[in-house]
Amino acid sequence: MTALEQFGVDVFTQHNIFERISADKPFRPENPAFIFIKSGSIKLRQHFSDLELSANMFMVTDPQTVYELISVSDDFQSRMVSYKREFISALSLKFNRLITYRYFRQQMNVGVPFHQDDMDVVWKSVNFLKYILDSQTEMTYKKEMVEHLFSVFCYQMAGIIGSEDNNAMSQMSRQEEIVFIFLNDLASHHHNDRTVEFYAERQSITTRHLSSVVKTITGKSASQIIALIVINEAKVLLNSSKKPVSEISTILGFSDQYSFSHFFKKHLEVSPSQYRHQFEG
Repeated sequence: MTALEQFGVDVFTQHNIFERISADKPFRPENPAFIFIKSGSIKLRQHFSDLELSANMFMVTDPQTVYELISVSDDFQSRMVSYKREFISALSLKFNRLITYRYFRQQMNVGVPFHQDDMDVVWKSVNFLKYILDSQTEMTYKKEMVEHLFSVFCYQMAGIIGSEDNNAMSQMSRQEEIVFIFLNDLASHHHNDRTVEFYAERQSITTRHLSSVVKTITGKSASQIIALIVINEAKVLLNSSKKPVSEISTILGFSDQYSFSHFFKKHLEVSPSQYRHQFEG
């Protein structure tokens, strides 16, 4: 049983982080995670743009997002704190609004910079949590120690982020809010509906207004983002499962395999079967 299964949290380093991050194909993380970069850099593609993280930066990954590794430097040094949602919920931490806000910021492709001193403190905290998780010594209160050490880590992050953001933390603009709701709705409903009208109606705004706001904030139109989300979902299903293309087309809400194949080829210039063939050993 892994630490993630046993305790609800685990810590990965640059030596084993690629057990959780696929190096050669698009992937969706099984659990949310904090990724900290101590040195070097890593470049990821997430949904509709690229994100480069360098020394003294962190980001939050989310299971609703499909990522693709573009590059990683030779001097890359990192820690990834991966956790189960139910684990963090059970700790009754008091800053859900903060985490939601930061998650929104990550969706806008912002790697969050850390002061060197802040990174050093968090790095030591994470390393101690890893030490306890990895220890083979019999510990009567190991579960409680893990819970408290993870709580300490969470409050450290809340304190650091809170001091950086000040009042901006709770001042999401109306345009940002519209895009945030759009992305969350899209994560939940892209299997069933791919029309801009559907997502505009959910917010009681016009399709023109939604498209304009999304374009302003992200640089891409609402329809482009909808297509990207569906394509990314299709990529993961094709490269990480043995499901027939016909079944994948049904999962993604297409009326038939032909419609799905036409949609896929229109955006990637290869058929679903040709794409899948790239990952067959």
